[in-house]
Amino acid sequence: MSSPYCQPEEITDGETEQGPKVVTEKYERCSFCNSRLLFSHELDLHSFEVIESSRCPGCGVSMTPKKFTLQ
Repeated sequence: MSSPYCQPEEITDGETEQGPKVVTEKYERCSFCNSRLLFSHELDLHSFEVIESSRCPGCGVSMTPKKFTLQ
């Protein structure tokens, strides 16, 4: 009797292992000029947050800062 949790996953023809890479490329590139974004992070220990800012060196666009809560 075999368990479905112990079997290795098989990749069928047409599928690739680059799914996660494609998703991260979407967030690392500028939506206007497709340049690679520059990220900066600020740590706020009073409210336990990390504030991530990004800007595009190609066209100069700054994205809205994102806040992430530390646990």
